[in-house]
Amino acid sequence: MSLRTPLAQVRGHGSARQGAHHWWMQRITAVMLIPLFIGFVGTMVALATGGYAETAAFIRSPIAAGALLVLVVTIFYHAALGLQVVIEDYTSADKCHACTIVTMRFIMFLLAAISVVAVIKVAVGG
Repeated sequence: MSLRTPLAQVRGHGSARQGAHHWWMQRITAVMLIPLFIGFVGTMVALATGGYAETAAFIRSPIAAGALLVLVVTIFYHAALGLQVVIEDYTSADKCHACTIVTMRFIMFLLAAISVVAVIKVAVGG
């Protein structure tokens, strides 16, 4: 048992200096997702009556494929940032806390990579 106050115990340790960067990245990706998602929904509405061939032909356009890749990567990065905050704030800080974050990041990276490969495969005509 210590006679030091909680403030005295943490004073001098400094900050992890990750909070501001994490906060800014969440805001930047959220702002990026607004026009990307609106464009995606508009495109899907326009392509709803067509079949796979029409949608694939649209994705073969370099601009459409590039925008779709940016959308996919941004969605998964934004989701990973948000899930990290949930894990840090709402789970107990035990020894498996870090492994939960690493596992979540790995799963998000894996899903993003699968999505990117799928978009590229359609874009090149595979």
